[in-house]
Amino acid sequence: MTSGPSGQDQPVLRPADVLRDCAPNNGSYLTICVDGRGASGKTTLAQFLGAALPGWEVVHGDDYFEPHDDPITWGDFNEPRFDADVLARIRAGDRSIPLRPFDFPNDRVGPERALSIGSGLLVERWFGLALDAPWDLRIWVETPAEVCLARGLARDGARVLGDRARLAWETVWQPREERYLRDVAPHLTADLVVDGTAPFESQLDVGPA
Repeated sequence: MTSGPSGQDQPVLRPADVLRDCAPNNGSYLTICVDGRGASGKTTLAQFLGAALPGWEVVHGDDYFEPHDDPITWGDFNEPRFDADVLARIRAGDRSIPLRPFDFPNDRVGPERALSIGSGLLVERWFGLALDAPWDLRIWVETPAEVCLARGLARDGARVLGDRARLAWETVWQPREERYLRDVAPHLTADLVVDGTAPFESQLDVGPA
């Protein structure tokens, strides 16, 4: 056992245990969801776990983040597309997922990329634990809001968004996260909580069981 950011004991994640002991909820292959605030470290954790789990594929939710006309924010997730391409396939246990990432430079949905699932699928997505999917392992990345804000502004500022980035984070996205934490409490219901401010290698056991 390890202690998560909340001070509660959390199980050590051993991929070998997941693969060996967990019966897939969709009847076909195992699924992991990594959730957390924006800029909490979800992508980094997904990449870390994906490299440690033989035969697993990783889907990044930001591939379905698309631009829209809004005076404050510049985009949002296309939930119908994400459900049709990814979640519906997971629910059905389909081992083929027709990924269609949005191509921001060309302002269009990119060409389809067929993803063939072997041992399992890991999805990292903002608000992921509230999505309609039969996750086998639910992971929450706990990172303070102020740290996420600084990371997000540094990241989005590189896109020359200026003050609009801060306005979007402080008046739209982080308030949405607070409502999510209050109403859904993913940080309390997740199977595993990891600290997004510390190296994942120091928290997770990815060696053999």
